[in-house]
Amino acid sequence: MKKYQKLFAGLGCWLVFAVFLWGVQQNAGWIHRLDHWGYQLLQPTTPQRTQLFIVITHLGDPILLLPLSLLVLAICWWRHQRGRGLWFAGLQIIGYCLVIAVKYSILRPRPDRKLIPASGFSFPSGHTFATTAFTLAVLAIVWPHLKERWQRVLASLLAACWILLVMASRVYLRNHFTTDVLAGLFLGSGWWFLATAA
Repeated sequence: MKKYQKLFAGLGCWLVFAVFLWGVQQNAGWIHRLDHWGYQLLQPTTPQRTQLFIVITHLGDPILLLPLSLLVLAICWWRHQRGRGLWFAGLQIIGYCLVIAVKYSILRPRPDRKLIPASGFSFPSGHTFATTAFTLAVLAIVWPHLKERWQRVLASLLAACWILLVMASRVYLRNHFTTDVLAGLFLGSGWWFLATAA
């Protein structure tokens, strides 16, 4: 993908994010309908599904992804790819600071009746943002080593499925509204596209 294409893709993602942001700030009816639809899509709640989604949500936790990002930095450093390693770690750390800034600007409360404890504010989903940025960055690092078309298709599908599972876990566990995770997806994707276009 060329740099100008990444720039347009990043700006497009952030434009979609801005629509969600505006809708949340305006307490728009379509936001509530989308939130309800996403929650209903993941029902019913069962003990087995709850345990599965708890594991998935913990694997998408920014607190776990930060040490993994530092591990990628160390591996890149060891392989004399210091610039790539610093880019990767910076993408994660600066990006998550962006999420925190948005959360504390919007101050959207989390949903009621959470299945596991969660603190802080709801919009956008930090788990979704961090998982999206981390997964896309890992994909970018391994992409040149995937020589066959099927390898690239498989890697892309696995990445997309992982991001969607983390998003689903956040809504299922009632730690986020549907629009929070969608906003986190577009904010994280846009951040990745813009960071790689620079």
